[in-house]
Amino acid sequence: MTYEQYLALGFAVLFASFTLAFRNSVLRRLSALFSVSFLLQAIVGFLNNKLLNTLLTFYSYLLIAVAFFYSVSLTKTIRSLRKKAYMDALTKVNNRGFLEDVLKKELENYGKLGINYCILFIDMYNFKDINDTYGHAKGDQVLAEVGYRLRKHLRSDDFIIRYGGDEFVAILKDIKEDKISTVIERLKNALTFEVNGTQVKANIGYAVYPKDGASVDELIKIASARMYEDKKLYDKNEIA
Repeated sequence: MTYEQYLALGFAVLFASFTLAFRNSVLRRLSALFSVSFLLQAIVGFLNNKLLNTLLTFYSYLLIAVAFFYSVSLTKTIRSLRKKAYMDALTKVNNRGFLEDVLKKELENYGKLGINYCILFIDMYNFKDINDTYGHAKGDQVLAEVGYRLRKHLRSDDFIIRYGGDEFVAILKDIKEDKISTVIERLKNALTFEVNGTQVKANIGYAVYPKDGASVDELIKIASARMYEDKKLYDKNEIA
């Protein structure tokens, strides 16, 4: 046997062991395809029939190609399902599950790498009045509009999460602290609009890592408290 045949046989045995080890039927099928394709590669050369050797070689490469494209298709499907699982269907931003399952771990890595980030806590002023007066359908339209405006006015690599009801969390990566007030003002302008004569606007609080806290939960708590201070200030101005 040649070195190439030994190598092909080794891969055939390896993928055959994967077939036996995996419980997932898809992974077992992929491993079986790769195992058979490499086994055919190992057999080629033992046969004296040139035509048969050519057919076996062609068939082995065909199996590898099928397994490869099946793997790519499967990966795309998994990514698509994962994206749907972590997307809020109404606002088209990430849901709270994304924050808990994925983003907190990602932000821990930022801390280890020394990358700062800012958490904005956003609450929509007058949303409850619109929901109570015009119904949930109109309220859903408002939330969908808020999601659209947040996506439009934040960077594509920032994270936006619907935290609950009319509350949103935005996470700005690697941002200078003196730029935060500018971003907040821009968002407030973008999120101020009228619905059937009632003005909707955003109250926003912020917290910066690591200055204001070491954990995501702590930062959200601080940003939320600052948001309520912003809301109280707006209420006083409305009364005045």
